[in-house]
Amino acid sequence: MSVKPSPDKGMRGQALGKGLGAIFPNLLNDLGDKPSFVMCGIEELSPNRFQPRKAFPEKEQRELVASIQKSGIIQPIIVRKTDTGYEIIAGERRWRAAQQACLQEVPVIIRGAEDQEIAELSLIENLQRESLNPIEEAEAYQTLIQKFGVLPEALASRVGKDRSTVANTLRLLKLPGEVKKAVTTKAISGGHARALLAFDAPAEQLEALKVIMTRNLSVRETERLVAHLRKAVAKKTKITKKNKYIMDMEKTLTDRLLAAVRIQQGQKSGTIEIRFSSLDELNRLFRRLADTGS
Repeated sequence: MSVKPSPDKGMRGQALGKGLGAIFPNLLNDLGDKPSFVMCGIEELSPNRFQPRKAFPEKEQRELVASIQKSGIIQPIIVRKTDTGYEIIAGERRWRAAQQACLQEVPVIIRGAEDQEIAELSLIENLQRESLNPIEEAEAYQTLIQKFGVLPEALASRVGKDRSTVANTLRLLKLPGEVKKAVTTKAISGGHARALLAFDAPAEQLEALKVIMTRNLSVRETERLVAHLRKAVAKKTKITKKNKYIMDMEKTLTDRLLAAVRIQQGQKSGTIEIRFSSLDELNRLFRRLADTGS
């Protein structure tokens, strides 16, 4: 279906342009010299290849479909021309809802944009609308850094966040798939996931995840859980280290003395414990250690 100007482009177009201008200042310039929007056949549109949003919650989508069925699409979809039609720059959720509402045409604003600009605009739009989960946000950052070579400092400036915030969000991609899935399904929050980054081993992160979900812990409770588990892991590691270096000594002394020997090693000092079960055994150990004969 061909693209054609909308007959009611005046007041309605001005209101729409004002609403989108803060998000897309470069795409909505010179509106007075061209139609505010045009109507486009819905089948001519295709999704944004760099769309950071992967999840479209069913409840929210149903509400949008109902709104479009009642009032139509109030805010046009921003697109760019392709060889086969138009690629969506912003407004994929509205396009999906329009399909469900059985619309034949949708209002669009056609603008020229390069791949990197599309990726950036899609990310910024979703961030401003708070419609991305932390994993989607991290994946969008990664795309801009790896595919387009955007430096982390420049990326942080463009999305209006501290560099440390962007860096911590990117670290979420190192989490095991089960943890990332829990974030995307909103079983846990980004705060929970960031707390799990304190663990080095995926097995520890998954163990903590089970506790969080079973007990329905808050982020603060999760941070306390992580601190507790890390102490337990450190203690276990210390015991393992002792076994590695001291177990042979304990065995040698136990065999020589014919009594259980335990070595406790501290940072600067330690103890050697020799166990006995009777007074006769104590006397035997004393004579052996004092070398007074057996």
